[in-house]
Amino acid sequence: MNTDLELCLKHLQALVSFDTSNPPKKIQSSGLLDYLNSLSYLNPRVTDLGDGSFNILLIKGDPKYIFNVHLDTVPPGEGWSTDPHTLSITDEKAIGLGACDIKGAAACLLTLIELGLDDYAVLFSTDEEAGQSTCIKEFIKTKPNFKGVIVSEPTNNLGVTCHRGIYTGTQEFFGIAGHSSDQRAMEDNAIHKLTNWCHHALNAARSFDNEAIGPLKGLAFNLGLIAGGIKPNIIADSASIKFGFRPLPGQNIELILSSLQTESNLNESSFTPGFIAPALPANGDLKPSELMLQDLNLQPSEPVNFWTEASLFSEAGLPAIVFGPGDISNAHQPNEYVELRQLSQALNIYREIVK
Repeated sequence: MNTDLELCLKHLQALVSFDTSNPPKKIQSSGLLDYLNSLSYLNPRVTDLGDGSFNILLIKGDPKYIFNVHLDTVPPGEGWSTDPHTLSITDEKAIGLGACDIKGAAACLLTLIELGLDDYAVLFSTDEEAGQSTCIKEFIKTKPNFKGVIVSEPTNNLGVTCHRGIYTGTQEFFGIAGHSSDQRAMEDNAIHKLTNWCHHALNAARSFDNEAIGPLKGLAFNLGLIAGGIKPNIIADSASIKFGFRPLPGQNIELILSSLQTESNLNESSFTPGFIAPALPANGDLKPSELMLQDLNLQPSEPVNFWTEASLFSEAGLPAIVFGPGDISNAHQPNEYVELRQLSQALNIYREIVK
């Protein structure tokens, strides 16, 4: 193991030890900010945006590109073989909560800064896993002046220029309560209305099956959470379903919502939008991000299904790509890990990007 990787693992060990699970977003008390402030070669500019959202900007010299890494993680869940907050290192892997998604990238960047980078810009954020992106939205409001943004997510050290967007919402249905012996339950039951809508929505989602960008096909649609009703002998007077879909770049959101009939009958149902974010690229034009990939001499990735905050930068007019060590299939699960060879590779690639 070379000295650069040893230093990287030292930083990763520290980062994994801080419980930045989101929820509960206890970033202030996790030790993360204290650690970054303790590093003598850093001068972090910390912005407290409230509710556990912190932007931590590291900048020196006159960098062309800015790196973004989120330092929050999902909760550890059950099934871990080791302590999620104690980094376990084998001959091939570094195992720990956030090691793959995406504290490994942060450790790489901290290593290179410690080794003496002259020109760099790094934005650490802490609310990506919350599905609110306050950090990035507020940073964009400062009108950052960079040639492009490299958003760190586990991409096997390949440059992603295209991914799906995200749209979530809640559809609520209204019924008329009463005794279930009344035949009107067939029409007046809110759960019946919800069930009929779900059947229609699934068919509507399938109508987009022929649309594709590379390997991404159709509309990724999911009925996620259903609630409603009281008991079997009462006609349900309310029911709701939380659902989401992942549009392809360039797909018309209003057309999709119209096809789903979210506003079909305001007297019988209502729709409340949830978290909404564009695809990458936000305007459907791949050229700026592809040129950025060429400029950075990165190997391209196929389009991916998962969403990233790169699309928010793209929406604001900043060319953005997604790049980082780790495989997304190893994230958000017990015994999360990143391969040591990918960390070593990322160290070299990040170094070349900054140069």
